[in-house]
Amino acid sequence: MAVREINYNNSKSMDECRLIKVDNDISYIAPTSNPLSANVVVIQGRESEWIYDVGAHPDIPGLLETLNQDSRKVNVVLSHFHGDHIGNLSKIRYDEMYQGRLTYKHTNTGVIIESDVYFQDGDISLHLFPLPSSHAKGCVALEVNEKYCFLGDGVYAMEKGGSRLYNSGLLREQIKVLKSVKADNFMLSHKMPFGKPKDVVIMWLEEIYGRREKNEAYIKV
Repeated sequence: MAVREINYNNSKSMDECRLIKVDNDISYIAPTSNPLSANVVVIQGRESEWIYDVGAHPDIPGLLETLNQDSRKVNVVLSHFHGDHIGNLSKIRYDEMYQGRLTYKHTNTGVIIESDVYFQDGDISLHLFPLPSSHAKGCVALEVNEKYCFLGDGVYAMEKGGSRLYNSGLLREQIKVLKSVKADNFMLSHKMPFGKPKDVVIMWLEEIYGRREKNEAYIKV
């Protein structure tokens, strides 16, 4: 999937920001551990640049500016409210923002996504939709051209009391939603490689759901 990488780093004490090209219209800034920063996806539409999550690495705002030299409109989509996904929000320029209701409580701006929303930007088709998730309430996923579906951390477990848990009801709903997605490539934040086949991800989640015990609300993994 990755055909070209560009390194961008202003500090030798931190991980490098690597820009990786997915295709002619989609690239992403790879996740880092120092500091913890999620994948930042950049989609080049005809009218706007679309950014899915903004990460937390301090070099990301500068790199995003270099990618938008013609100063087009910038639309940001936030997967959820955790700091490694929204930490750079105050440091980047954007025109519109889309997020779930709980993320809106952290940003206090933009549009709340509570149902399927579609945009056509030149040759780019975008589908924003709520994703039931144990990891964080109010996750939003982004499907592009019915080929790639960016899920952030939405398919991961929650951390509670030192354990990693799935809410069995939310996991059941999530599997149902993901099965309806047309894209065959599921993009999971913090994972390298970024993309996973849709059927592999669903098979993994169904295996976890199969571990549920009667009368137990959570599945420990």
